[in-house]
Amino acid sequence: MIQSLMQEVPLTLNLVRERVVRLYRDKRVATRYAKAIETATYGQIVERSGRLAAALHDLGIRPGDRVATLAWNSQRHLELYLAVPCMGAVLHTVNARLPADGIAALLAHAGDSVLFVDRSLMAALRGLNLPPGLRQIVVMNDRVADDDRTDSELELPLLGYDDLLAGANANFDWPELDERMPSGICYTSGTTGAPKGVVYSHRSTTLHTLACLFADGIAMRERDVCMPVVPMFHANAWGFPYAAFMAGASLALPCRQTDPESLAALIQASGVTMATAVPTVWLDFLQALRSGVIARDRIATLRRIPMGGAAVGEPLIAGFADFGIEVTHCWGMTEISPLGLVNVRKSALGEAAAADARSTQGLPIPCCDLRTVAATGEEVPHDGATPGELQIRSPWAADAYFDGDQPGNRSQEAAALEAFAVDGRGRRWLRTGDIATIDGHGYVRIVDRAKDLIKSGGEWISSQALEAGILEHPDVREAAVVGKPDPRWQERPVAFIALEEKGRIRNVKAVIAEVRHHLSSHFAKWQLPDEFVVVSALPKGNTGKVDKSALRKGRHANE
Repeated sequence: MIQSLMQEVPLTLNLVRERVVRLYRDKRVATRYAKAIETATYGQIVERSGRLAAALHDLGIRPGDRVATLAWNSQRHLELYLAVPCMGAVLHTVNARLPADGIAALLAHAGDSVLFVDRSLMAALRGLNLPPGLRQIVVMNDRVADDDRTDSELELPLLGYDDLLAGANANFDWPELDERMPSGICYTSGTTGAPKGVVYSHRSTTLHTLACLFADGIAMRERDVCMPVVPMFHANAWGFPYAAFMAGASLALPCRQTDPESLAALIQASGVTMATAVPTVWLDFLQALRSGVIARDRIATLRRIPMGGAAVGEPLIAGFADFGIEVTHCWGMTEISPLGLVNVRKSALGEAAAADARSTQGLPIPCCDLRTVAATGEEVPHDGATPGELQIRSPWAADAYFDGDQPGNRSQEAAALEAFAVDGRGRRWLRTGDIATIDGHGYVRIVDRAKDLIKSGGEWISSQALEAGILEHPDVREAAVVGKPDPRWQERPVAFIALEEKGRIRNVKAVIAEVRHHLSSHFAKWQLPDEFVVVSALPKGNTGKVDKSALRKGRHANE
């Protein structure tokens, strides 16, 4: 039998690190701290990451050990992105917006040995019941206003990040790694229960990194300057840091400064060409552009915004298009590293079809296989009309959840059965929990989250479809629709809306009446919201998405 004669080169993140060393040492990373923008070259980043790996080795970190970060988007966090996985350890990026007890629970569940924490986040550790396996805490100076304060009152074993590097060997001997070794752990947001750990491998992360470079996708290029505003603790900043390293694109990191003025200053100073964040960040930014608070010439280099994390409405896409900035609608989830769909135009589409497709989540990127499945377990047709649960297979999709260091346990099987499905050929599919249609061209339209569908009188109402219709009104800034219990109909939709500043000057009742009238031409009467609640802002979860569970429980900011 014939055998492959190709080289067996492991797909590990050392390929990324080595490519930077050979080709892109002069590319730059800019970090905007509270008072200044600091820059470093990729060559300096790689050299410092080598020192960091040597220091971690001296602290007793070995392949498979977990190293946690509690940090914003910065140069030091980026150095950890290279050092930890490339030495064979596992990088665990902890969500800095979690409550203190949530942070402690994740540190314990992941079995972290060392924690790197930004100085501005040290307060989150006070009074924390830290797990006994955590041996060392390293404090990183993220240039907060009170940098000169001391942390002695914390009574924790502390080291300074730069002191740690200063005493480390500059010539770390990077090991050869197996591509199946774990490279990182990210936890899901836990909106439907306790957070679940997703363990990425070197192979999955390297392949996902390459996928970010596809022309009909994110299309990251060497000439780009990329500004990932999405936190580096959220699904590895959607993979953008590794993609920038691989492509040779420079990076601009906002640390914790994500207000429109700070982002505009970083774009202007660094010549940012592409940036990414959840829609709520860009809503504020677009409003600042429209009002003239931010002049267009300050961000003249910005051309593309790959946007995801929540549904991207047509008004947001069109609003940035007015300023010559292209918004690309993307979809993904922590379990798929996270990129799965990107909205690009197929050449076969006419203008009308292209306009309709633009509001979808897009096409699967190469190596992502999709299907939609009915409640009966049967696949539904790709007719653009029949909804089903979206399921996915991919080299960078999770196959199980992390259940701590339980030998031979591929997560608790009961939970795994809920999250994964097996087809007739024995192939394992990730159940996304999204209800979607797929049309004949392959475009996926997310109809709703399964948990957010509203069942009224035995019929389903799509909350996302109502939200999209409400957002077409120019005075509506944000919208969310949830179901409320109803003794007769089981559930009825309630719409929560936040108005633009100019909208608040008008008669609010008139705005609501106009929204109702607009919806009535697109939805049946029984599908329309029973009431509209005007709020100052919609509540957000720790990943920046609208927290519908808070709206259902009445935890919202009424006007």
